[in-house]
Amino acid sequence: MTIPPRALRLKTEAGNCLTIAVGKTDPVFAGELIDEAMRLMRRAQELANAKTAGKD
Repeated sequence: MTIPPRALRLKTEAGNCLTIAVGKTDPVFAGELIDEAMRLMRRAQELANAKTAGKD
């Protein structure tokens, strides 16, 4: 199974959001970054699932 390039980019961006969130002292901003990371990972998973579903 190959993961679509866009899904990989979204996964990388999600990781970046989490890395930034860890260093923030403002809990609201950190929470927003974590929420964004979750959205990015969810979309990356959707893209990966769509790719594998198309192979059936």
